[in-house]
Amino acid sequence: MRYLRLVLSILAFVLGAAGASHAESVDTAALGVTRATLPNGLQVVVVHDPLAPVVTAVLNYKVGSNEQQYAGQAHALEHMMFRGSPTLSESQLSDISELLGGNNDADTEAEITQYFFSAPSQYLDLILRMEASRMRDAYLSQKDWNIEKNAITQEVTQDQSNWQWRLLFKVSDALYAGTPYQKNGLGTIDGFQHVIDSEKLHAFYNSWYHPNNAVYVITGDVDGSSTIAEVKKYFSRFKSTPLPARSRVVLRPVKKSSATIDSNLPVDVVSVAFRLPGWNSKDYAASQILTDVLDDERSKLFDLQVSGKLLEAQVAPLESHPEASGTLLLGVAPIGSNVQSVADELKSVIEAYKKDGVPADLVEVEKRREVASDAFKANSIEDLAFAWSDAVAKYGLSSPDQETAQIQAVTVNDVNRVLRTDFNFDHAITVAAIPKHGGEAQTSEEPIAKESNKLTLQHHDPLPPWAVDAFKNVQVPKQSLSPVDETLSNGMRLIVVPESVSHTVVVSGSILSSEAIQAPKKEQGVADIATQLFPFGTATYSRVELRKQLDDIAADVEAGTSFSLTALSNEFDRGVALLADEELHPAFPAQNFAIVKQQSVSAMAGVVSSPDYREAVALNKALYPPDDPLQVQATQESVSTVTLDSVKSWYATAYRPDMTTVVVIGDVTPDLAKATFEKYFGAWKASGAKPNVYLPPVPNNKASTVQVPDPTRVQSQVTYTQTNALTRDNPDWASLAVANASFGSGGSSILFHDVRDVHGLVYGIGSRFDAHKYRGNFGIYFASDPNKIIAAQNLAFADLSGIMKNGVSEDDLARGKAMLVSQIPLRQQSFSGIANQLIGYAELQLPLDQYVIDAQREVGTTNASVVQALNKWVRPNDFVRVILGPGPK
Repeated sequence: MRYLRLVLSILAFVLGAAGASHAESVDTAALGVTRATLPNGLQVVVVHDPLAPVVTAVLNYKVGSNEQQYAGQAHALEHMMFRGSPTLSESQLSDISELLGGNNDADTEAEITQYFFSAPSQYLDLILRMEASRMRDAYLSQKDWNIEKNAITQEVTQDQSNWQWRLLFKVSDALYAGTPYQKNGLGTIDGFQHVIDSEKLHAFYNSWYHPNNAVYVITGDVDGSSTIAEVKKYFSRFKSTPLPARSRVVLRPVKKSSATIDSNLPVDVVSVAFRLPGWNSKDYAASQILTDVLDDERSKLFDLQVSGKLLEAQVAPLESHPEASGTLLLGVAPIGSNVQSVADELKSVIEAYKKDGVPADLVEVEKRREVASDAFKANSIEDLAFAWSDAVAKYGLSSPDQETAQIQAVTVNDVNRVLRTDFNFDHAITVAAIPKHGGEAQTSEEPIAKESNKLTLQHHDPLPPWAVDAFKNVQVPKQSLSPVDETLSNGMRLIVVPESVSHTVVVSGSILSSEAIQAPKKEQGVADIATQLFPFGTATYSRVELRKQLDDIAADVEAGTSFSLTALSNEFDRGVALLADEELHPAFPAQNFAIVKQQSVSAMAGVVSSPDYREAVALNKALYPPDDPLQVQATQESVSTVTLDSVKSWYATAYRPDMTTVVVIGDVTPDLAKATFEKYFGAWKASGAKPNVYLPPVPNNKASTVQVPDPTRVQSQVTYTQTNALTRDNPDWASLAVANASFGSGGSSILFHDVRDVHGLVYGIGSRFDAHKYRGNFGIYFASDPNKIIAAQNLAFADLSGIMKNGVSEDDLARGKAMLVSQIPLRQQSFSGIANQLIGYAELQLPLDQYVIDAQREVGTTNASVVQALNKWVRPNDFVRVILGPGPK
């Protein structure tokens, strides 16, 4: 069942992220905002957010695929912007980026291209220097493009292997036919290999990449006026340049159509798409509220799931544009369902609302939630930067607050008008993603890597003096968090981190448990069924009543072994009360249990035949002993045996306060948080001795290779994994972390530079060590075309052999240490990052300042300790290779 839930969560994320439905507003009165427009036209917005000593800088060029003359031209330029300039070479740009913590990237959309860095705020000067180096002076040479085009074609085949991308491509192609919005922003293999060249890249660059076509948004722990002065220092030299006329948009009526694509999912997904108003329309805000209303758990659409007619029903926005946007109705059903029947169920909901109108109270609820959500943006420095970037650079607003006014002005009549006008099934695009699964995984015992004396082709230019100065004295950072750690009377651990950047509180909780260890093997799947039943009400409230209580305070609650609450600080007490009611007093209604169980049994038929499930099962069989808990999986048979009593027994066994860690972050004092949780959670008691749910130690695995067929993939996903006895509290963790930072983490790593930058065999490649309470593993991973797997593999293992024999260079060692130290504040630049870190430490029984202990050891790491640790914990000839998709050619 975990695979079905993962599919649905990925579906929601991908479709939601596909469009950034609108810029969410932020209470600028609570944040220091400084603005300036340079004489050359560059707009600069600085938003002070002192959550962490971090800065996020997003340079937005107001151009994207709409203005390209060739498929993928804008996307290709985005890639080439990382290939250096006369003032900063490719390797220098990459190396400095990794020294900052490695959190930088770029993204090309239809109307905008964004380049961003997140780094410790002390390094803002370096970010500005790097961004200025390529604003007008990027090389864009044919020699560099000849290398980069091999890597970017790997991105194309990667996306073409992804069913979500194929679905979105078909939908967008039909909704926006004949407009610039239809242009292929990703690009094609043929276009990159035979059409795009240096001349075409320069043409696009010289037309659109100018300061008067850019907005620089900088958020974080920085001073507004001094930051503006720094931007002027580096960007004033660029001249304003007249821009070409933008492409004209003439919308055609959408022609009704239907299509089917192959997927590797365990379920059928049916999407029905509609074109809606764009952000230039007065009805845009109403269309966003309509989407929210339809996706509300009190809507008729959600009733399709509650009644068992569909496994999942939701609505998700597509990418929005000035003159048009789009949305998808999504119906998820068991494999083999009738596509038209699923589409008809979705249609019945819309037609009923078109006839009677949407509920006025839900319109007000969603308006209130949209406005309330604004306060939470300050809880992430990076999210804040993108909210302002979208508002100012993309939507042309003066600030995100402008959208609040638009949302507040929406009436129920506006929402119903959009519904009745634009949700027209005579102009709908229906695309069904139907599973196409391959055969069983094929496993053979054979070593993967052979000894190689090949020398890694690397070239790292010396850093410029200003970068050397910035990193010449990397030190262990001071502890930036001050968590108050307490244990309640019932044994529940409560960690409170007061933060005043917003008037909000976020609660994150985790109950340490293991279904494989704690539940009978014959009833695997019971944990997921229990989790799905929580929203169906409590001993106090029905499902709808519970949701209404949350709507009244604009709060969100999730219950289960991982639970959460997000609420405005003035509603903290009521929010915790509702969280406790759902978490501690679930109703587990018999009628809803029967529906959820039937849905789960139906879905499992597709889950067990899906490539992802087969990949996970095959990997676990190759890595772990037959009696290991990770060999225990839910099946259709085990889910069929689950009863309501099984659910209640699982709940009584696994849900224990003495196995629970709760992190509270936000506008609340430790004393108030403790008193509130004692009031609502204090009566929760555990029975019997605490269980040991940690995965046990495992022996070293033997080498083998597994291929899992996936007919939907053009590109293969390749992983190399091995077990070890590394535990998270082992002192060698620091040396291995430094080694991995140099070898396989980030864009300047040995692996990335060799396999991706120099040879263009993959789009991305990396490695990682994982360590738990009693066991660990090490892995290398990449995705590539089948005919490049062996070449990429040989390079990767030759690089591994080299680092195990000789260690890393002095520069690589220093680079790895600096990157790890820079990543410390980056992990703490959001409430969610802080909570995840603290819960992770707590559940592994580590000190809450483990990051400081790690940093002290990492800074003291030597090359000798790197070589020693690698040879102790890595066995080059004992990897399990798993290929998902086509095998090597």
